[in-house]
Amino acid sequence: MKLTVLIPAYNEEQSLSAVLDQIPTELPGIDEIETIVVDDGSSDATGNIALAHGAHLVRHSTNQGLGKAFTTGIDAALRQGADIIVNLDADGQHPPQTIAKVIAPVLEGRADFVTATRFADPALIPDMPALKRFGNSLMARLTNWACGRSFTDAACGFRAYSRATALQLNVFGGHTYTQESLVDLARKGMVMVEVPIAIRGVREHGDSRVAHSVLRYGLRTSAILVRAVRDRLPLIFFGIIGLALSLFGAAAERTVLGNWLLTGR
Repeated sequence: MKLTVLIPAYNEEQSLSAVLDQIPTELPGIDEIETIVVDDGSSDATGNIALAHGAHLVRHSTNQGLGKAFTTGIDAALRQGADIIVNLDADGQHPPQTIAKVIAPVLEGRADFVTATRFADPALIPDMPALKRFGNSLMARLTNWACGRSFTDAACGFRAYSRATALQLNVFGGHTYTQESLVDLARKGMVMVEVPIAIRGVREHGDSRVAHSVLRYGLRTSAILVRAVRDRLPLIFFGIIGLALSLFGAAAERTVLGNWLLTGR
């Protein structure tokens, strides 16, 4: 059984080394552990640090976004024979020492997909700005509506995928992948579970390249969710639009008809 640890990274020279040092070298039920770092067009020493730690490095010549880095990493992991893929951030917020807990439901055959959650266990909720916490809650509600499932945390990238699940995953958003992948896998009937994990609420070094602006993050993520619903639930998506236009047209016609009856013109 081969486990691939996937780490998308962009200008993470300050934190990547510590993350790589904490990745387990042995786990029960796992015969081989490989680490893949996707350097998403970094201008610092991110790629060199990955190589120095023995990770398999995949480079983007330019910065393409977290979503693209993730899909590049998934493709690389599948080509290299991964049976389970666990994805975590390069900024140190996700604790590599809890990888065993995240992959356990997949390893034991109880789930096709596992996502860590910061909010299911009140004792593990991290300290974070109130606006960021509100944004996470709002995105979870929107994602749950699109999925038809219930997740307490739709934005955490600390996740595990079985090989069969990764082969069926389709993500098109370049900015991020977290909410779109939930919608995609839910609509494909995957067995999906959340595992409470103690995760740092804010990164130690630098600023988040995904959520450095809550408003911008919300707008971009909402756009990705809208496209995901459009592509995976076209009847509902266009049906709602058609119904709204029909109601507007009926209201306009009623106004015109009423005016004609009252005035005769």
